Amino acid sequence: MWKGYLHQTWVSFYFSVLWPMWKWILRKWTGKCELLRITSEYPKGAKRTKAIERSLKHSNIAILKQLSKDEIIDVIPASEEVMKIKDVIPEVHPQFAYSFQVCLCQICGYKRLFAEVEEMRKTQYSSDNPDHEEKLMQLWGFLMPDIRLEARLSKQWTDIGFQGDDPKTDFRGMGMLGLNQLLYISSKYTALSRQILSKSHHPTLGFSYAIVGINLTSVLYELLKKQTLRTHFYNMKDDKPSLHDFHELYCYMFKEFVTFWFSEKPKDIMEFGRLRDKFKKKIKQKLKEDLTTILKFDADEELSV
Repeated sequence: MWKGYLHQTWVSFYFSVLWPMWKWILRKWTGKCELLRITSEYPKGAKRTKAIERSLKHSNIAILKQLSKDEIIDVIPASEEVMKIKDVIPEVHPQFAYSFQVCLCQICGYKRLFAEVEEMRKTQYSSDNPDHEEKLMQLWGFLMPDIRLEARLSKQWTDIGFQGDDPKTDFRGMGMLGLNQLLYISSKYTALSRQILSKSHHPTLGFSYAIVGINLTSVLYELLKKQTLRTHFYNMKDDKPSLHDFHELYCYMFKEFVTFWFSEKPKDIMEFGRLRDKFKKKIKQKLKEDLTTILKFDADEELSV
């Protein structure tokens, strides 16, 4: 308890007193404000955008602080306003405007992406919703094209990794986000998803395809919520991340986890929780320790299991 209190006190003192003093010294010495120093000295990508985000967050100027919070920003007028506030002369520093706009676009885009994902997660599956039911039927069709589903409530659902005769109960935690991601990989990368489904029926190393997929949605959601995925998205492109990008990352996670699962050779499915957490820790470390990381998905590469 005291450790946490002392840590918070130190952090507050550092950013409210020591850091502003250091920034003032650096500005006098270099003739550049912190934002200008970051855009000119840091390479584009996560290192630059995270530094800009941190600077805006801890700024004593309300307009700048707000830029670190907003989901929707008109980046061109926003950057022009910042340049006026910080006395950045465009003729002297022509690269600043574009570099700063890219960072702003990525920062607010990440927040907007989380809002979209959260809304989808909170939307619960309803068997009374024709769109939800249609998506579930499509999932079956992509994974089991040669086998007819005999009834909506059927033990056949366990063949693609659901726990019982009605898949809707398995979507409680992740809502429609869980179904949409299972459908995304199954529809866009059908060959890969069928290959994973086939591997899931391994006699000794098998797992429940759908349940594992929903668990990986949960892992990805947590990484997004805790801002761990900023490294990947800020490095991926000079633009805001989209829901499509999030789903592509899910495909990467699913493929990588299956490879990881077989490499670990678990004794039985009861080891799933431990290995899921180990896999998540591995991904987190990769994103935190190397700010140049991009979790690149290659659908054409064969599963190495």
